[in-house]
Amino acid sequence: MAVKTVSLPQARRFILRRQGLLGEYRYQGVAGVTAFTRDAGCVQYDPVDVCGRSPELTYLSRVADYQPSMLEEALYKTRQLVDCFDKNLCILSVEDWPCFGRTRAWFSEMDHRSRAEVDAAAPQIRAFLRAHGPAFTDDLPDMGKVDWFWSSTSLSRATLETLYFRGELCVHHRDGARRAFDFTENCLPEAIRTAPDPHPDENGHRDFLLERRIGAAGLLWNKRSDAHLGIPDFSTERRNAAYDRLERQGRVLPVMIEGLKPVFYIRASDEALLDQCAASVFAPRTELIAPLDSFLWDRRQIEALFGFAYRWEIYTPAAKRQYGYYVLPVLQGEALVGRVECLRDRAGDTLRVPRYWPEHGTRLDHRAFRRALKRLAELNGVKHVEVNLQK
Repeated sequence: MAVKTVSLPQARRFILRRQGLLGEYRYQGVAGVTAFTRDAGCVQYDPVDVCGRSPELTYLSRVADYQPSMLEEALYKTRQLVDCFDKNLCILSVEDWPCFGRTRAWFSEMDHRSRAEVDAAAPQIRAFLRAHGPAFTDDLPDMGKVDWFWSSTSLSRATLETLYFRGELCVHHRDGARRAFDFTENCLPEAIRTAPDPHPDENGHRDFLLERRIGAAGLLWNKRSDAHLGIPDFSTERRNAAYDRLERQGRVLPVMIEGLKPVFYIRASDEALLDQCAASVFAPRTELIAPLDSFLWDRRQIEALFGFAYRWEIYTPAAKRQYGYYVLPVLQGEALVGRVECLRDRAGDTLRVPRYWPEHGTRLDHRAFRRALKRLAELNGVKHVEVNLQK
């Protein structure tokens, strides 16, 4: 197969356009939330809430006039989306639920910490949910503590989460980061719950996940990458084989970028968009990018393509941080021009912006930047923005 060669600006435009981050907003309202989720495959979830949670920030940068109520409606009212385990904890289209039967089976078979205690407690948890309906962990009786994945936790929480990972329970609704669980049969249609896995063999499942990740990133190189997280047993040998299978089947296309050595891959269905990005001019936008945004899944690739080195320093000790605890990259048109720290102050009804770090040689469009901050303030339910653009 002939390898297509493109310029670096064309590659950047393609990624941003594929991501919905360049040009006029393609996504609108609740329908836009579900459409972007379907286009991306999944939107990564994280409970940390400094200036909005990661999925909220991700949708804010793509969906015109986004409000958190839009995601809540799609997840917990119309059930077009579902909380599920994909790359990590994610939000994905409900029609993709059957594709992760293998993942749920793996959790069911896994000999995790405190499994004996969890299995013994499961009948009591089921009985409580049948009697009382959807429940948060703190609604359940005190069953003591157990050793869990990261630290000790309540046995009731460990049991709820285990039954959720196994697919017996779903997230019925959330209150902030708190999850209320209910039986999956009460949340998802029978046709979805009982549909067979369309990718029943291991290679087919890996290929399905890899093709989704390539689509989510826009362009992806065949290297060890955080974009591949959640693809089971994805050793170098299996990764190479998966890329080869997808290329032979015509599902992905190899692309070379002028000035760079690696081969990149796009989904074959995106070839027309790649060609369109050779000369098209798209209206620039200024957006604040979530740390776990699919645009940033492969940070080494972003550095190679955009010249922007980003590290999420939330787990870095304060004394060793180069920037800050929760810092958002600033996208301006086709360039990453800096990073900003934003802090919600509910008591002061203010979004505080204590620090901004510009990239060398860039100029910030202050008016567009303030518009982006105003949208972020509205997302966080505060009226004022206090900006300090000192480095």
